[in-house]
Amino acid sequence: MLYFTDDVDEFAVRMLMNYKEKEFKSVSSGDLGLDIKEDEKPSESDEKDNKELFELMKQSLLSDKVKDVRASKRLKNHPVCLSSDGELTIEMEKILNSMPNNDSGNIKADKVLEINTHHDVFKALKEAYENDKDKLSLYTDVLYNQALLIEGLPIKDPVEFTNNICKIMV
Repeated sequence: MLYFTDDVDEFAVRMLMNYKEKEFKSVSSGDLGLDIKEDEKPSESDEKDNKELFELMKQSLLSDKVKDVRASKRLKNHPVCLSSDGELTIEMEKILNSMPNNDSGNIKADKVLEINTHHDVFKALKEAYENDKDKLSLYTDVLYNQALLIEGLPIKDPVEFTNNICKIMV
């Protein structure tokens, strides 16, 4: 495992692509190609049982924000993370949007919201899906913004985010 911590590394790795027949992959990409132990994989039933929930989250609640919502293969302790799906990574998005000649900040990676289906937060999300769609919308918004913060991306409305956290707490 190599850590690339400088901004220029993202560009360099794109040019190198591999070393001694080992392909470089960003940890923020959707599929790392790693072998995962059977007991740690999200089962097909996880995907199948939650397909309607994930589709609702993707189509209605996060339609302009993520390309897909899916069960995570990599999360152990956290409820959510963002990964990228496509050529443009989340790191590259941050670099390109921080450049002085990019005033609009419109460069966006195709993001995937990955959810840890074994986390207690997912159980609350599933219960909200079954019983209270307003609460589902609230939870989805908080989880998406949490994933943005974890990735070092700005959230669109910090005041709304903190208000939503307060709503959950009471």
